Amino acid sequence: VTLQTRAGLLPGRVEADGRISVNMGAPRLAWDAVPLTDACDTLMLPIDGSPAALSMGNPHVTFFVDDLASVDPAVRGAPLERHALFAEGANIGFAQRIGDDHLRLRVWERGAGLTLACGSGACAAAVNAMRKGLVGHACRVTMDGGDLDIVWERAGRGDVWMTGPAVVAFDGHVALAAVSA
Repeated sequence: VTLQTRAGLLPGRVEADGRISVNMGAPRLAWDAVPLTDACDTLMLPIDGSPAALSMGNPHVTFFVDDLASVDPAVRGAPLERHALFAEGANIGFAQRIGDDHLRLRVWERGAGLTLACGSGACAAAVNAMRKGLVGHACRVTMDGGDLDIVWERAGRGDVWMTGPAVVAFDGHVALAAVSA
């Protein structure tokens, strides 16, 4: 199956265990591809906490913290979402390393607020952790809404694959006559 997104076409497949894998493409690591307003090292932004940034089709900034329970993403994420360094705003992730192949993540999504899960945010946090040497090139990302397994192909030089369960998030009906009126 191929998913059409604002970031482009993303190929996917159903795994033998019933989970879904999606090729999220290669992360964009250059400052102007995130995009940032000023040239800087995307592995250590000049912001308190030295977060890392990249684009997975949308801009992400990841703060690595020792104790995720001590961080309120709404208090910290809301003002950072529109920081002057982020040309288009940014999704703000707070990640804690649980082990060599495991992260815990909470994400403040630009324009949406705190979310239970964020696929591109999980990919961004994993890739940023891999770039910093915190985890290997495959890791599990645990969010409030569940787990995703992230693999960065070719030892960090290829595409990022995201694998997890597919669940119904909403079921509803739209009265088209009312919408078109």
